[in-house]
Amino acid sequence: MAILDRHKIGIGLISFSQVFLKAHTFEVLNEFEKEVAKFPEVMECYQMAGSYDFMLRIATKDMDAYHIFLRHRLAVLPQVNTVQTYFVLSETKSETAYPL
Repeated sequence: MAILDRHKIGIGLISFSQVFLKAHTFEVLNEFEKEVAKFPEVMECYQMAGSYDFMLRIATKDMDAYHIFLRHRLAVLPQVNTVQTYFVLSETKSETAYPL
C-alpha cells in the first residue's frame, strides 16, 4: 500500500457527509454498508451513534464530480433519506499512522 499526494492524482475536493437512513433494520444497515463500500469516492465509512447514521469521507476531483456522485450514486440508494455534506476548506493535519 502506498500513500499518494491526492493533488497529484487529481483529487481536489474532500468532503464529509452525514447520512440519515430511512430505517434502522439489520437488513437496511447491511445493504447500505455493502453498497457504499463499492464506491471508489468513499474513502471511509463509519456507522455513528448520535443524530445521524453514517459519516462518509468522500474524495472527488472537484465540486462537479461530487455533485454527480451525490445525485447519481449516493442519494439514489433506496436506504438513504437525507445527506448533509460539509466541504474541507483547508487541511491542517492528516495522519495515516497510529502512534505507538
